[in-house]
Amino acid sequence: MKLVLLPTLLVLFISCNPATSNNAQNQPQSKVCQRVKANTIQEIAVKGMVCQMGCGGSIRKALKETCAVEHVEVNYIDSLEEQVIKVHYDRQHIAPKQMLQVLSELNDRQFTVRTVGSPQALK
Repeated sequence: MKLVLLPTLLVLFISCNPATSNNAQNQPQSKVCQRVKANTIQEIAVKGMVCQMGCGGSIRKALKETCAVEHVEVNYIDSLEEQVIKVHYDRQHIAPKQMLQVLSELNDRQFTVRTVGSPQALK
């Protein structure tokens, strides 16, 4: 019994050792941003979305990681080929063109994006 217990404990100890684990090093780290105060809203049309949770979550995360976006409204409607999202952002830190670039490169270029109308200033 002791002969089985000792090697088992040794294997557990080695596998739990942080120096031998690469999982934490291979995980992408989320960017930590200061609180953003939006002063502008831009509507963006997005083609290629297949759901609100997965696609909407990816879009929100990517835009918020710019550290210039406070809030993203995604109201996915299954019957529409092109969804319209509303991005609440700080215009002094990002431009609509930059947001389009971020979204168009997301998920292996899954989305085709364009702005809808002009940016609307918030009061």
